[in-house]
Amino acid sequence: MVKSFPLNHLNSRELKAFRIMWKRTVGRLAAIIIFTLISSLHGADSLKTYDTRAIDAFMDGMDLEAAGEIEQAIQAYKAAIGYDPQAVDIHFSLAKLYLQSQRKELAHSSLLNVIKYDSRNVEALELLGEIAQSNQEHTMALGYFERVLDIDYNNDYAILQSAQIHHALGDTIREAEFLFRLWELDTDRLAALQRAESIYLGANDYDRITELYSKLIKRMPTKTDLVGRQIRLFLGMNRFFDAEALMDSLIGVAPYSMDLQSMKTDLVKVMHGEMAAVDYLTKVVREYPDAWELKLKLSQLLIDAGESTTARSLLMDILEIKPELANAVSMLVWTYLDVDDVHQARDVLESYLPAFPEDFFLHRLMGSILHDIAVGYADSVHYQIALDAQRAALKLRPNDQQTLHLIANTLELFGRREEVLETYLQLIQINGEDDLALNNYAYLITEGDVSEDTLRHAAEFVERALVIQPDNAPYLDTAGWIYFKLGHVQLAREFIDRSLNINPDNAEVLMHMGDVLEYLGKSNEAYIYYMRADKLK
Repeated sequence: MVKSFPLNHLNSRELKAFRIMWKRTVGRLAAIIIFTLISSLHGADSLKTYDTRAIDAFMDGMDLEAAGEIEQAIQAYKAAIGYDPQAVDIHFSLAKLYLQSQRKELAHSSLLNVIKYDSRNVEALELLGEIAQSNQEHTMALGYFERVLDIDYNNDYAILQSAQIHHALGDTIREAEFLFRLWELDTDRLAALQRAESIYLGANDYDRITELYSKLIKRMPTKTDLVGRQIRLFLGMNRFFDAEALMDSLIGVAPYSMDLQSMKTDLVKVMHGEMAAVDYLTKVVREYPDAWELKLKLSQLLIDAGESTTARSLLMDILEIKPELANAVSMLVWTYLDVDDVHQARDVLESYLPAFPEDFFLHRLMGSILHDIAVGYADSVHYQIALDAQRAALKLRPNDQQTLHLIANTLELFGRREEVLETYLQLIQINGEDDLALNNYAYLITEGDVSEDTLRHAAEFVERALVIQPDNAPYLDTAGWIYFKLGHVQLAREFIDRSLNINPDNAEVLMHMGDVLEYLGKSNEAYIYYMRADKLK
């Protein structure tokens, strides 16, 4: 019979033997394994004894497992269990190897042995739950995860699995309850909250969702995502006064919360209109003069309400204190654009732009303003100035489609046709579904006398644009004009007619229809279209 020994009663001879065994295991995952076994093999409250053969076989199994010798490791673990049938860690290690080698039934048996000797082993219970789920035994799986939650109420894995099982069982209300519970543990898990919310909304259970939100908001009154959801729910239910009462109560608790004040402003705008929101936020700003975020919001409200002059004054005050706010600069510029004063807008932006050399949006805004100015002057100097600004923006964001379209438009006005075509091809390369680039490129390459191959090539591009926007009047006209040049006159007439049905007041399209009708020998009808086009020019 191999001797077993109580750990806390080692004599000198046994201690020496223990030290020898310690040295043997240091190179095989270290002596901490022994202490793990000491604390778990026979339960924390009993006198802990060990069969050295079980330890040796277990360590051999670990070595074999590390070397990828799965079958030999399984045999070693089974041998260890033969020496010590109540060894929880060995049963668990064997179960994991069975799972790894797709032997679920054997893994299941080993895990049952784990919880037989350690009923509170959370990892074993979780694996049993997973095995039951994979076997579609949802009720059994739920039982295992309920036991996990009895041990660890906030076990997020067990909560998530319980939600999924209730979903599989068709009990979506219980699923929602677990999802809310999951979100309470980690409020960044918005997907769980959104799913629970959709379940309650789908079940028309507004009272339950409102009650849950109310409880959560009491615990987290400044959690703006949550408050926003409750407010949107109230608004969707036409409970406007409840929404307003909720906002007022929260602001009463946290009047210093700029996020809540901003949300209250939005609510006032929805319920009472733009000017009421302006009045409310003006009072708040007076009370909190250093809240520049709210001043920015008030400035935007004023711009939207057509009060650009008042907004301009407020924005200048903000920029005196916070000159680094790029969005305040862009809003200040917009106060001039709002009243069509592009030159003043340019001058203001020029004065601030050197402080923002890497701000793409401000540079693109400058390129757009200079484009509008160049259109007014229509000379090469101003077009070049606009192009320089637009290309400066493009350097900061080389594949920005809006900037490239702006450049293409400026180049076209400038008369640099080849560069326009290159720019549209670049846009198409960046995004093959850029329908505007597809249409414009198709139209431009068919100008003048071109070959049939070029026309067919153009037709392919405009047809791609029409797949994306089949009812776009300019695209229909482009297709019609290309088909006309290809000799498909009746088809051309159909496309151009569809374009005019959508927009009957486009002079260029009217002229195209006149040309088609003239070609068909319908001079009187063509004359009517020409006359309509002349009146629109």
